[in-house]
Amino acid sequence: MVRAGWPLVLVAVVAAHAAAQEPPPADDPRIGDLQREVKELTARVQQLEKPPAPPVPPEKPKRLDERQPPFGEFDFSWLNGNNSQPPSLLTVGPLTWSIYIDAYYALQFHFPIDHTIFPTTVAPRHNEISFNLGILGVDITGVDGLIGRIYVQYGANVETTAGQDPTVLRGYFLSSSVFKYIQQAAVGWHFHVLHGLNLELGIFQSYVGLESYLPQENWSYTHAFVSDATPYYFFGLRTQIFATQRLKIELWLVNGWQTFGQWHEGRAGGWFINWRPREWLSLVNSFYIGQEVVNDPESLRPYTDNNIQIRFYRGHGKRTIHSAAFSLTADIGYEKRGAPAPSGWMGGLSLATRFAWTNWRATTVRGDVFYDQTGALVPRFPLTDPYPFPGTPPFLMGGVSVTMDASPSPWVLFRLEYSHRQANQPLFSGPNGITGPGGIQGPAVPAFLPDLSNYDDRLIVNATLRL
Repeated sequence: MVRAGWPLVLVAVVAAHAAAQEPPPADDPRIGDLQREVKELTARVQQLEKPPAPPVPPEKPKRLDERQPPFGEFDFSWLNGNNSQPPSLLTVGPLTWSIYIDAYYALQFHFPIDHTIFPTTVAPRHNEISFNLGILGVDITGVDGLIGRIYVQYGANVETTAGQDPTVLRGYFLSSSVFKYIQQAAVGWHFHVLHGLNLELGIFQSYVGLESYLPQENWSYTHAFVSDATPYYFFGLRTQIFATQRLKIELWLVNGWQTFGQWHEGRAGGWFINWRPREWLSLVNSFYIGQEVVNDPESLRPYTDNNIQIRFYRGHGKRTIHSAAFSLTADIGYEKRGAPAPSGWMGGLSLATRFAWTNWRATTVRGDVFYDQTGALVPRFPLTDPYPFPGTPPFLMGGVSVTMDASPSPWVLFRLEYSHRQANQPLFSGPNGITGPGGIQGPAVPAFLPDLSNYDDRLIVNATLRL
């Protein structure tokens, strides 16, 4: 086998031969030719003496859920109840952090003396600059297969939702003062089957009622009745199956209807199906069933939530309207009770239409209606209120809202919203409030009756930062 060093011998022979010859004149063109030959031979020697490059291992083929991530085919940032932001700026190694700050000023036109806006889950304080919701969270995003997250929350929104969970009164070690500050907490595993399969255990967001618990993800700042009447969170087991790139199926096994604990020994559960066959279309069907009434083992609540969203216009170039879409939600359920308590139907509709004038300005108009035959889902006074709720079923309520959005940065949202709500009987905070004489908390005073009105008008200014 010829060794790589043989060109050195050749160079040496050429050099010796040249030295033995009579030196040519300085202007002899053969000198340049000889120098070029030596340089070429030297370069070849250096190239041959380099160690061979190690073989490049073949790139590991990506799995199906990595090549075609669920809902990654189209841009769904226009959807109601969906975060429209780009990827987070706060990814550090295997962790992605999240910061959410939501502040507001609300004016309720009855000017309640106790500054309490009732009923509502968002912006519950009148004529005060207040803090609706703050969240600090972290997700594990850089470890293959592992699912983990924890989000802690503070603010008025915490009291209006998780702070009103009555199941914490059943026994000990289920304190509202502990669990209500957890917005999400889950541990699980991602399996590379189909377009992905997630198995999680913990506290997670619910999509019954469609709208997200986070106002920033919704087209309107306040929630429709059909959303406030249905769960914003579950405590239990969730399985997410991404059967195709456009179809997600969730299966739930949970403690109850927006509760940390449960009233009965049987588990509640249901499903959530979201199909997005086109960029301009999203279809949702969800179903829930569980026992939700304390001391009534015969109680049973089946409930279904259905939604269709269509982006019916998309402008191109310099147009007056950038895009337009609507979201229609229709719910129906039944509260079965043991005798002598009455059973009855509940359900509602919500229709929202959003016009995006530019990439950062939009207007939403929403109308909604909700009916509750037995009052099963009508909000009662806060848990600490000493006065009985005076309302009597059936309840019929509805409202309309107009929301103006301005988002000069993907991370900041400013809103101005006006809403009007109406009910078939007194349901909303009146001038004298619902707290007590003079609007001050204390033991029940027999002479005081909570002041409720058939209608409610609110004006809200909101600023939200989310990273």
